[in-house]
Amino acid sequence: MKRISILLLTLAFIFSMTGCKKNVTAKFAEDLTWDETKQEYVFEKGAKLKLWTDNEAYANKIIEIWSAKYPDVPLTWENVGAADVANKMKLDGPAGLGADVFYMPHNSVVDMREAGLLFQIPEQDEQLFRELMQDSAVDVTLYEDNMYAVPSSVENIALVYNKQILAALPTLPTILPLTATNLLEQIERDEIYLEELFDGVASWGNSFAGTGAEIPYMQDRFEDQAEDKHTVLAWQLYDAYHNYFLLTRDGYRVFGENNNDPTKFDITSPQVTSSIQSVTGDWYGNRDGSRLFPGLATIQDMTWDQAPARFQKGQIGITFSGPWVIADMKKNFEEWIAEGKFGLTQDSKLSDIVGAKKLPRFNNGAQPVTFSGVQVTGMNIYTDYPNAAMNLMRFLASDEAMNAVYNVLGKIPAVKNSDSIPGLNEDEISQGFLEQAAYSHAMPVIQEGNYMWDPLRDVWTNIFDEKMSIEDAQAKSEEDYQSTLKNSGRQEQEQE
Repeated sequence: MKRISILLLTLAFIFSMTGCKKNVTAKFAEDLTWDETKQEYVFEKGAKLKLWTDNEAYANKIIEIWSAKYPDVPLTWENVGAADVANKMKLDGPAGLGADVFYMPHNSVVDMREAGLLFQIPEQDEQLFRELMQDSAVDVTLYEDNMYAVPSSVENIALVYNKQILAALPTLPTILPLTATNLLEQIERDEIYLEELFDGVASWGNSFAGTGAEIPYMQDRFEDQAEDKHTVLAWQLYDAYHNYFLLTRDGYRVFGENNNDPTKFDITSPQVTSSIQSVTGDWYGNRDGSRLFPGLATIQDMTWDQAPARFQKGQIGITFSGPWVIADMKKNFEEWIAEGKFGLTQDSKLSDIVGAKKLPRFNNGAQPVTFSGVQVTGMNIYTDYPNAAMNLMRFLASDEAMNAVYNVLGKIPAVKNSDSIPGLNEDEISQGFLEQAAYSHAMPVIQEGNYMWDPLRDVWTNIFDEKMSIEDAQAKSEEDYQSTLKNSGRQEQEQE
């Protein structure tokens, strides 16, 4: 009897565990019910939602305005980085543990759709989002002509500069007509080519001391004057996203005209060779001979901490970065005012000392082309509450939420009508990024795009660190790209 009792208890435990197992099923458009009167989907009974994002202030603001509109539908959030969403969802989605809605970069759409993790946007919602959002932002949410995500914000790098520093610096030599009396005016009036800017900064040894100028508020910029190194110009050299524009002088575009042909990585093309030749020399050089970055041991040493982070502290005159550098800088700005740094007062605005504009033209007249990225929202195909989740997707594209994207995140909403975002049209800094956005290529949304980053970055690493010739550096990048494709199980591509 004792054995039978134990067996019965064991079976009861197994059956109870089986009965408690969560039923995880993919959802589709037919699982949605539309309420024509309310112009929204019919919330499931007991619906509760989870959002993945990586900004606490923004998450709290979204929860606040959502709860005001839908007090009976709880919304919580978890801190998950946008770049981590795809890998995390591959585990958590099918297990029923993923968020109902999440933020991710647009180039995750293909990977997540191929993994069967994204809910396809219904036709009526796709029409709405197409009306609200920029066409170029919508394009990168498409997979085989179907929409699988919703644009939230757009971003690209631009030339970001400290007005106080540049106003104190003299003009640099140029073949262009020159009306400016200082470097700030020269930059803002487009009276210098990019190669001339590099060459001129290199002639100063890329330090304030080398300019011979008196830089204002030096005591507020450095605790130790020995830090005056790579201070006129610095950016994230060890990063393909930030260096891509240097390859575009003579028409290079990765993966061809529409960013979607994996046979056209084309890093060995003559256009790339001539572009690199235009922006390298004894002023860029290698780690032993660089006048632009003297003493830099390896290109890997010029990362966020040595470039944008120092710009945010008021230590660097010019950087190439995106809106995120401004978002973080707003926090510093409030502290600067409280401490009275850099001569700031309560009436000062960030745009009084910081500017952003499109990159200077190359000396052949071409405008540098940057990568553009779109932050998007996606919906978990395994959500328990597809109606509620799609309502949240629609809510995150509303004017209310887009204002939070701008005011809380400090990002540029992907909306067509910027009049719906108070202050955006008058925001000089944001307009500078939008000015460069007209000269941007969307990051590729093909699977091979995941394998391009290291080869695009290392064409520069091979020149700077390994002292390769330009052609050898190109060939090594091509070899690395093809090897990565082969090792990943993708078919090896032959260049045309």
